[in-house]
Amino acid sequence: MKLFFATIGLCLALSLPSIAHELDVLTLITEEYPPFNYTEDDLRQGIATDLLVEMFAVNGSLKSHADIASLPWARGYQIAKSAQNILFYSMTRTAERENDFQWVGPIIESEIALIGKKSANIHLDNIEQLKQSDLRIGVVLEDIGHQLLKSRGIDDKQIYPLSQGEQLVRMLIEGRVDLIAYGKLVACWTLNNMGENTDEYTPVYCLKRAPYYYALSLDVDEQLVKQLQAALDRLKKDQRIEKLAQEYLTKCPCEHPDP
Repeated sequence: MKLFFATIGLCLALSLPSIAHELDVLTLITEEYPPFNYTEDDLRQGIATDLLVEMFAVNGSLKSHADIASLPWARGYQIAKSAQNILFYSMTRTAERENDFQWVGPIIESEIALIGKKSANIHLDNIEQLKQSDLRIGVVLEDIGHQLLKSRGIDDKQIYPLSQGEQLVRMLIEGRVDLIAYGKLVACWTLNNMGENTDEYTPVYCLKRAPYYYALSLDVDEQLVKQLQAALDRLKKDQRIEKLAQEYLTKCPCEHPDP
């Protein structure tokens, strides 16, 4: 498969030298957010990662998994907002973030939820009940879950920010928080990889349903954004996202997202 896409990239590079050159200027950054983007054997993997590499290949670029850096979310997010020629993923597109980036997507629909242990027997019908409780909520610093809680007026005293998702899930496992605000599929994947029985955990309240995107810094040439969007649209027509999702999600007993 890798040889196949490398061959495509090499052939297209001969016919699209200027596009390939410009795309190669982009710095690619992600975070640990499996199964969409994560590190395995020192290389970035995942549904969104493989798709991105294929998008570059369609445009004649030889960018590979080895060209992608993984950083804690808050650091990568700030770099994407302040530095030049950055592509950062996977990011939930929100009204608050809309004007800070250029967008390529959507990739896959996501659900950001409050997730807890079934044994805790937590029930929430609305955000007001959460505000009036003493529940401790873990978040990844400046991740969409964190931002959603802040925008809905949750007191900082209830929020426990961490730098990475694995630390967040570990806090829930160990009972140091009552709930985590996180991607439902990502939490399920992480729990499964930690050897936990995912049936013992449950979404308590849905904070938001929205698709993931690739976010590009505002200085990136608009034509390059269009080239990447066209490549994504082409791969979608070939049902590439569905095939990647099926490939990765056979590893985890989680509910599949919608492309």
